[in-house]
Amino acid sequence: MADETNENKELKLGSGFDLQIIIVGLVVFLMCMGGSYFMIKSLLAPLLPGEEPGDTKGSAILVEVGEFTTNVYDLNNVRFLKASVYIEVVDKDAEKQVNAVMPVLKDEILSILSSQTVADLDVRNRDHLREEIKSCLNKKLGGGKKVTGVYFTSFITQ
Repeated sequence: MADETNENKELKLGSGFDLQIIIVGLVVFLMCMGGSYFMIKSLLAPLLPGEEPGDTKGSAILVEVGEFTTNVYDLNNVRFLKASVYIEVVDKDAEKQVNAVMPVLKDEILSILSSQTVADLDVRNRDHLREEIKSCLNKKLGGGKKVTGVYFTSFITQ
């Protein structure tokens, strides 16, 4: 009977000791992981792209140009395009300049849209169309990068 109590005490001491080792090991592991995270983050910070002080992402303004309905160049059929266009400008000054020459910009966009073929208006080619409109509008506004984006809120071909 005395042997049984000694074995029980040894068993309890052994399992408690193992649990303490596991807990201490887990705490040390978590501390090492946290330390390495902050160390790597501070070492890699200069290499990662960040926000520049002159970055204008937060101050961009959307200007509604309007809805356009035009014929699409097609040899076999009469096809139509109906699209609503918004442009993104860099600041309030550019917005005022865009609103001052809005009829000219609408004419340029209409000319570009009506000169496109059905294949040019495909979803895969929309980025090219956006870039063409953006570069043409920037030229009309006196160069520079006043128009930063072109967005279609509706785009229907028939």
